[in-house]
Amino acid sequence: MLYAAKMRMRDLERESGVGRETIRYYIREGLLPEPQRKSRNSALYDEKHVSLLKTIKRLQDERYLPLAVIKSLLDNEAESVPLAPALFPQLDALLAARVHEGAAPEPLAALKARLDLEPEFAEGHLATGMISVDADGNVSVRDAKLLATLKHLSDVGFGSQNGFVPEHMRFFVELMEWVVAQEMRLFFGQLAGQVGEAEAADMALDGINIINDVMAQLHIRGALRALAARAPEAEVTS
Repeated sequence: MLYAAKMRMRDLERESGVGRETIRYYIREGLLPEPQRKSRNSALYDEKHVSLLKTIKRLQDERYLPLAVIKSLLDNEAESVPLAPALFPQLDALLAARVHEGAAPEPLAALKARLDLEPEFAEGHLATGMISVDADGNVSVRDAKLLATLKHLSDVGFGSQNGFVPEHMRFFVELMEWVVAQEMRLFFGQLAGQVGEAEAADMALDGINIINDVMAQLHIRGALRALAARAPEAEVTS
């Protein structure tokens, strides 16, 4: 799609709600394309700049994503990465068979009763996308386990008794959507045409389990570093 260059910096500031120094920084960092330049001191911007600025602002304000992650998201939207169904067409079925847990979906009402959930607990996590129900109101085995884990999290103190609500968990959902999108692009980009579907399914399952451990270790390390960074520097004693 072509965008007609038609606004100067002051117009772009007004349309986007973003200041000029921030806009210039985004251009330097590659989050925004260069404007059309009529001369060294004259630049024209278009609706694409407005749209991108609003997207960046929304991702920062609503999802609390750092600029490096936002840039990756914007870059990936513009890339053509092989995710077509023709590549490993049976991979989803093969992988699903490997992680099948042998239990039928459970009605949400029964699950809430079994876990002794407060009425707003499950609904809150449904609203964030943490869990979902099918057309018959059933919850998958995976989501049932997830909801039980969230109940455990609440029971140890991360619940309404201390001001924590399901909405606080939304960024985990969005973070994992981003992580999985990167994994899929890398997986298909590297392996399509290189291995068969059965081997790809085995690799996918092994990779998920190993990366889960990697992320757990990174989480612990990051939390410890963040807590240590709060400590004042040791006083110099003579």
